[in-house]
Amino acid sequence: MKSGQTDIKVELLGVSNNPIAIIYSAFRICYSRISASELWQQINNGDISEQQMEDFIAEKLQTGHSSPLRQSHFIFVVDGISRAATAQFNRHHIGVEREEMSQRYVNFTKGIGAFVTPPSFKENPAILEEWTQLQQACINFYTKCTNAGIKQEDARFALPMATVSREQFAMNLQSMQNFLAVRMCERAQWEIRDMAWQMYRLMKKHHPILARTKLGIKCWENQNAFCDEDLQAYRKCRWSQSRPHKTDMINLWNQNKKQPDSLSNPS
Repeated sequence: MKSGQTDIKVELLGVSNNPIAIIYSAFRICYSRISASELWQQINNGDISEQQMEDFIAEKLQTGHSSPLRQSHFIFVVDGISRAATAQFNRHHIGVEREEMSQRYVNFTKGIGAFVTPPSFKENPAILEEWTQLQQACINFYTKCTNAGIKQEDARFALPMATVSREQFAMNLQSMQNFLAVRMCERAQWEIRDMAWQMYRLMKKHHPILARTKLGIKCWENQNAFCDEDLQAYRKCRWSQSRPHKTDMINLWNQNKKQPDSLSNPS
């Protein structure tokens, strides 16, 4: 399933004021003798250019120092996503604050009233027909429960993982880096992968230096530059044509590592 073939829509709602300056300042606190007030005076006066800050950030990120990325935050909203996908997304909890539409307070039939259909269902007419019938059965039973006076918080037990939901979430840049690294990967399920790719494209459009420096799939050059998934999955991946596997890196190391000088006894 290629990105862009779902009904998911991701929007970037907001961002920390001047994220480049915030990240730069966080880095410089670690490496500079001048006070924070002096540093920000230089930034606000233009004595330190945007390009200088970007170059400094890129240099420090190459060393593996990434904790300053936690100090910039980005706010997104995702619509049209299934409860199955939000269950996956909710596992990414460090550095992420989220609110999801409540099935307890939002009546399903009066609210969204929709389900996400996997592409594999659509490719099988018999399965798709039965899935359509199952959806209607779930809706009918849910409506029957609420009409009988059963609370929505109990009636929602009849709703499947395919039920459409939405989330608004704030994510710091380091957490976004970790999320995109694994969820943009071909190994990720199609729905959350589409969500991740939309987030990446929004970052690339609105914050290109941050996207170029440290966002993307974990096998890209700005990340690990090799694949660490199992070999069978790697061989099926489209990126395998331009990225080595971890076993290739290990074999290359073994072939080229220096052998220790042999010790000889003096005659």
